[in-house]
Amino acid sequence: MEAITLHQLILLAIVQGLTEFLPVSSDGHLALAEHWLKVSEGIRLPVTVFLHFGTLLALLFYFRNELAMMFRGVFRGDIEGRKLLIWVVITNIPTAIIALALKQVVEQTLGTPKFVAIFLLLTASLLFASEQIAANYKNHQPLDWWKAILIGVAQGLAVFPGLSRSGTTIATGLFCGLKQKQAARFAFVVGIPATLGANLLEAKDIAEIQVETLNLAFATLVTFVVGLIAIHWTLKAVQMAKLRWFSAYCLVAAIVAWFTG
Repeated sequence: MEAITLHQLILLAIVQGLTEFLPVSSDGHLALAEHWLKVSEGIRLPVTVFLHFGTLLALLFYFRNELAMMFRGVFRGDIEGRKLLIWVVITNIPTAIIALALKQVVEQTLGTPKFVAIFLLLTASLLFASEQIAANYKNHQPLDWWKAILIGVAQGLAVFPGLSRSGTTIATGLFCGLKQKQAARFAFVVGIPATLGANLLEAKDIAEIQVETLNLAFATLVTFVVGLIAIHWTLKAVQMAKLRWFSAYCLVAAIVAWFTG
């Protein structure tokens, strides 16, 4: 069995916690970090799945009010909660179909720096364009079924390392005319089933990691705390129309990845 050091695990936990929610692609950065830290190929996917668990906990905690509202929609007749749940389900149907269809392709290309660079460049373009378009909207549009499907398609395509899940779904929401706050919060809420599904799908690989239980628990805590901070920063950035900062970052990261890969 292969091992990963505590030092490597903590660094990867910080990278995952930040980039899972900042619109800069967690899989892309994690793949690059694993490449530069020389994490052995055999345990890259299990480590990725494990770190996703920490960010899933951050999502569940930060958006506990939305989750409670959906719960009330099912069991207590809360109309707004029921509507939100319906939108989340509709969004994740195309996500699941696309993600499962692309799973093998992603696994074959995961960790290739030049591949990551191409999709980081696409993320940069989406962030910049969506912010420019959102700034010109005078009448924001409500969420409906076709917007939910488009956001779900975008989320499904974001399985490619370098194509940010949060950035892609937020940008799609802005393209569809949603208000900045709604686009950002909805993008995170619909990511909960997708993140949970990805963890369950690959959960068996976690058992292959040769590392102390205490190290795993500490790395989970690091990812959780850093993830909460990253969610807060991203929501603020979207509402303040500062996505271009992340667009510029992704552009620089793409160049670095291309020439150092």
